[in-house]
Amino acid sequence: MNKITKAILTGFSMPFMLAMGAPKKWKSAKFSRPSPAPLKFREDGKFRILHITDIHDVEPVMDDEKIREIPESTDKETLNVIEKLVEQTNPDLVVFGGDNISGYWQEFTYNYVQSTIQKITKPIRDRNIPLCVVFGNHDGEEGFHTEFQMMQYMEYPNCRSKLNDADVYGCGNCCVTIQHSGSDKNAFAIWLIDSNDYQRAIDGDLAYDCVHPDQIEWYERKANELKEENGGKPLPAILFQHIPVQQELDGFKAIKEPVENCREYFERDGHHFMFGHKILEGRIREKPCPPYLVNNHRQQFESWKKTGDIIAAFFGHDHVNDFHIEIDGIHLYQTLGAGYFTYGEERGGRLIVLDENNPENIESRSIEIERITTTDL
Repeated sequence: MNKITKAILTGFSMPFMLAMGAPKKWKSAKFSRPSPAPLKFREDGKFRILHITDIHDVEPVMDDEKIREIPESTDKETLNVIEKLVEQTNPDLVVFGGDNISGYWQEFTYNYVQSTIQKITKPIRDRNIPLCVVFGNHDGEEGFHTEFQMMQYMEYPNCRSKLNDADVYGCGNCCVTIQHSGSDKNAFAIWLIDSNDYQRAIDGDLAYDCVHPDQIEWYERKANELKEENGGKPLPAILFQHIPVQQELDGFKAIKEPVENCREYFERDGHHFMFGHKILEGRIREKPCPPYLVNNHRQQFESWKKTGDIIAAFFGHDHVNDFHIEIDGIHLYQTLGAGYFTYGEERGGRLIVLDENNPENIESRSIEIERITTTDL
């Protein structure tokens, strides 16, 4: 670990960071804080998770809109979505699914990042609900590094996320376990994975990144450790990351030629698709945006199949999609975006209910929140 990283972690270099910016990526690091009580299934054997993604919030003062009521109302609407989702679902855990702030706004400062994170976490902190966080492609886009952001989340004592479980690429890669209702034995695992931001495509353009090989290797090692602790059986698990896996496109019908004037047709990296024959439920309002189509970007999903623990994975990124598909026995879910500082009309989240007595039976439903104002945003 370099000297800058050590200084930041020990609190000596905040003025330097405010002036110069933090390192782009950190590796594993210790961050001292009290350990909260373990997550446990309820007495009825259930555990409720609220997935809130693509909040994309900013401070209204950053917006140079001449009509000040517009950004102020947009911010109010966004926070109302979070508040209403928490009220309606009574969760045992909230997971922020990435693009939690609109980190591409050049007006951001570290103080604004900090205040925005405090603002979007307030409904969770006020109720002392455990919180986990993954990052999206936009959170740190203008240099407001996700490591700095994660430290802001981790100041909340009931935040269960970490900077990183191991010396692997990205920030926030960790595994959180849930204990049985009647014992301290682990019953379920929750994987939180950084799907990173951008990479260079074959044609040289920027494209969405994917989970890197060292992250996959770490996941397999950790999953095998949990398997050994579980008597040689894979510990049932779900996974959260921002950018969906490439296999999500396998739920759509591949066709050879484009189709004009058809709402159910879309093109992805030179390949042609129709809305899928494997969609189990939900709505498709925009084309899915996984990493670009290169074979080695299919490794992560294949690793899940090999390891045998992942029952379902939950993604954000595509703001207005909330569909559910099953590929090779693994359930893939898209969750509606929550924030109004970006495109789309529908806003909401997803409730996930785990059952310790029937781990394979995961209940999930998309929740849409109505707007509270009539202002044209």
